[in-house]
Amino acid sequence: MTIKSVDMQVLVQKVGDVAKIQQVQRTGDENRHYEFNQQISQHIEKNTKTVNQPLHSEFEYIYDKQEKQKRRKFKAKKGNEKKTENNKSNAPEENGKGSRLDIIV
Repeated sequence: MTIKSVDMQVLVQKVGDVAKIQQVQRTGDENRHYEFNQQISQHIEKNTKTVNQPLHSEFEYIYDKQEKQKRRKFKAKKGNEKKTENNKSNAPEENGKGSRLDIIV
Protein backbone atom coordinates (compact mmCIF):
# COMPACT_ATOMS: atom_id res chain seq x y z
CA MET A 1 0.00 0.00 0.00
CA THR A 2 1.40 3.34 -0.94
CA ILE A 3 1.09 6.54 1.07
CA LYS A 4 -0.18 9.58 -0.77
CA SER A 5 1.53 12.92 -0.25
CA VAL A 6 -1.57 14.38 1.44
CA ASP A 7 -1.66 11.50 3.89
CA MET A 8 2.07 11.93 4.49
CA GLN A 9 1.58 15.55 5.52
CA VAL A 10 -1.07 14.52 8.04
CA LEU A 11 1.07 11.69 9.41
CA VAL A 12 4.12 13.92 9.91
CA GLN A 13 2.06 16.30 12.03
CA LYS A 14 0.65 13.41 14.07
CA VAL A 15 4.14 12.03 14.74
CA GLY A 16 4.94 15.25 16.62
CA ASP A 17 1.70 14.94 18.59
CA VAL A 18 2.43 11.32 19.46
CA ALA A 19 5.94 12.29 20.62
CA LYS A 20 4.47 14.96 22.91
CA ILE A 21 1.95 12.49 24.37
CA GLN A 22 4.67 9.91 25.03
CA GLN A 23 6.87 12.54 26.67
CA VAL A 24 3.99 13.56 28.97
CA GLN A 25 3.40 9.92 29.88
CA ARG A 26 7.09 9.34 30.67
CA THR A 27 7.24 12.50 32.76
CA GLY A 28 4.10 11.47 34.64
CA ASP A 29 5.53 8.01 35.31
CA GLU A 30 8.79 9.52 36.56
CA ASN A 31 6.90 11.91 38.85
CA ARG A 32 4.81 9.09 40.31
CA HIS A 33 7.93 7.00 40.84
CA TYR A 34 9.65 9.92 42.59
CA GLU A 35 6.62 10.55 44.84
CA PHE A 36 6.43 6.86 45.71
CA ASN A 37 10.11 6.83 46.70
CA GLN A 38 9.57 9.94 48.83
CA GLN A 39 6.64 8.30 50.64
CA ILE A 40 8.67 5.17 51.30
CA SER A 41 11.61 7.15 52.68
CA GLN A 42 9.29 9.21 54.93
CA HIS A 43 7.64 6.03 56.17
CA ILE A 44 11.01 4.42 56.92
CA GLU A 45 12.24 7.54 58.73
CA LYS A 46 9.06 7.69 60.80
CA ASN A 47 9.31 4.00 61.74
CA THR A 48 12.95 4.30 62.80
CA LYS A 49 12.13 7.18 65.18
CA THR A 50 9.06 5.67 66.84
CA VAL A 51 8.77 3.00 69.50
CA ASN A 52 6.11 0.39 69.11
CA GLN A 53 3.66 0.09 71.96
CA PRO A 54 3.71 -3.35 73.56
CA LEU A 55 0.63 -5.45 73.30
CA HIS A 56 -1.58 -5.62 76.37
CA SER A 57 -0.54 -9.20 77.11
CA GLU A 58 3.15 -8.29 76.82
CA PHE A 59 2.63 -5.39 79.22
CA GLU A 60 0.98 -7.74 81.72
CA TYR A 61 3.86 -10.22 81.37
CA ILE A 62 6.44 -7.51 82.04
CA TYR A 63 4.44 -6.16 84.98
CA ASP A 64 4.07 -9.65 86.49
CA LYS A 65 7.79 -10.30 86.08
CA GLN A 66 8.64 -7.04 87.85
CA GLU A 67 6.23 -7.84 90.67
CA LYS A 68 7.80 -11.28 91.15
CA GLN A 69 11.24 -9.69 91.35
CA LYS A 70 10.00 -7.23 93.98
CA ARG A 71 8.48 -10.06 96.01
CA ARG A 72 11.72 -12.08 95.84
CA LYS A 73 13.73 -9.08 97.04
CA PHE A 74 11.27 -8.47 99.85
CA LYS A 75 11.35 -12.14 100.92
CA ALA A 76 15.16 -12.19 100.77
CA LYS A 77 15.32 -9.05 102.89
CA LYS A 78 12.83 -10.52 105.35
CA GLY A 79 14.80 -13.78 105.43
CA ASN A 80 18.01 -11.89 106.20
CA GLU A 81 16.29 -10.12 109.09
CA LYS A 82 15.13 -13.48 110.50
CA LYS A 83 18.66 -14.88 110.21
CA THR A 84 20.08 -11.96 112.13
CA GLU A 85 17.42 -12.42 114.82
CA ASN A 86 18.24 -16.15 115.01
CA ASN A 87 21.93 -15.37 115.30
CA LYS A 88 21.19 -12.99 118.12
CA SER A 89 19.08 -15.59 119.93
CA ASN A 90 21.76 -18.28 119.44
CA ALA A 91 24.45 -16.01 120.82
CA PRO A 92 25.79 -16.89 124.25
CA GLU A 93 23.92 -15.35 127.09
CA GLU A 94 25.57 -12.96 129.47
CA ASN A 95 25.36 -15.25 132.47
CA GLY A 96 27.70 -17.83 130.98
CA LYS A 97 25.17 -20.20 129.52
CA GLY A 98 25.52 -20.43 125.78
CA SER A 99 24.65 -22.59 122.91
CA ARG A 100 27.53 -25.02 123.49
CA LEU A 101 27.03 -28.27 125.34
CA ASP A 102 29.85 -29.72 127.33
CA ILE A 103 29.73 -33.49 127.84
CA ILE A 104 31.95 -35.03 130.48
CA VAL A 105 32.34 -38.80 130.60
